[in-house]
Amino acid sequence: MTELSELISQENAAVCTLTFNRPEKRNLLTPAILTQLSSELKRLEQEDKVRCVVLRGSGDKAFSSGYDISAIGESDMIKHHEGDHPLGKALRAIESFPYPVIAMMNGHAFGAGLEVAATCDIRIAVDNCLFGMPPAKLGVVYSYSGLRKFLDLIGPGYTKELFLVGRPVSSERALEIGLVNFMVSREDIQEFAYEMANEIAENAPLSLRTLKESINALQKRPISSEDEMTIRQMTLEVQNSQDYKEGQKAFAEKRKPEFKGE
Repeated sequence: MTELSELISQENAAVCTLTFNRPEKRNLLTPAILTQLSSELKRLEQEDKVRCVVLRGSGDKAFSSGYDISAIGESDMIKHHEGDHPLGKALRAIESFPYPVIAMMNGHAFGAGLEVAATCDIRIAVDNCLFGMPPAKLGVVYSYSGLRKFLDLIGPGYTKELFLVGRPVSSERALEIGLVNFMVSREDIQEFAYEMANEIAENAPLSLRTLKESINALQKRPISSEDEMTIRQMTLEVQNSQDYKEGQKAFAEKRKPEFKGE
């Protein structure tokens, strides 16, 4: 286990858990914790041993209650819009990480904390949480990229409800509108999340990378010719891989495949 001040990194075989470590502040996000998150995801990508990341908050009160207002600088809003901000960089690191990232939402999530969860590939929430986007109640404007993310995830109607009303929604409502994928009890969330993370980690690495890259690219409107060529090349690599052959062979032999990322 590696403790990076405000972020704990713990690897267990092919699954890595990254924990926001500010329980006394309900895991408020600071430039330091976001920078550590970006760096840790880049390290994991370079080492290429981890096949799934679980992101969670320390304690049982909050996944993350948002960005630490005391850490907001004078030009932060503009920097976030332009992508030159620790939050934007951390979100891009989650999105570009080649393997799935699961948000284990073990508590409330607001503002930037909710956007971090929305950026993850899968969201699992406990059944007694609240989720909200309060910029309208704080007199600020949210970034274009952030709004686009929620539009893609839950559609324009629910995005307007979330941002324009500004009222927190329950776990049940979040599940209903597609803001989270699963809702489970607090007693079961850890077992549920890691069972899924380990199942993902057993899948073919090249397929995981290509599928995530493809889905991310297809969300861009329109898809660029460069993205299309990249996806085509990645698809060909999967098709010619040993994992592809192993998957077909294991299916025919009715056994569990042994993928090696080759």
